[in-house]
Amino acid sequence: MNAEYLDLRLQRCPMALLLAKRAAMQLAIDQSLTILSHDLVSIRDMAGFFSQPPFTVKLNTDANVTTLYVTKRNTL
Repeated sequence: MNAEYLDLRLQRCPMALLLAKRAAMQLAIDQSLTILSHDLVSIRDMAGFFSQPPFTVKLNTDANVTTLYVTKRNTL
């Protein structure tokens, strides 16, 4: 399993969501993407998008930075 990293702390929605979607679509099955963000609107939108198949998402907030751990799963 490979891991990818995306720092979106300088981006705001809708660009943050667009960049996150673009990176996530390139993931292979069971590959993970770690996303950093501190924009609350972007975090909410990304968490909503990645909570739908084929993705799973976990969030961790620490000192004004939220880390989203996105994994692409097999939907079959």
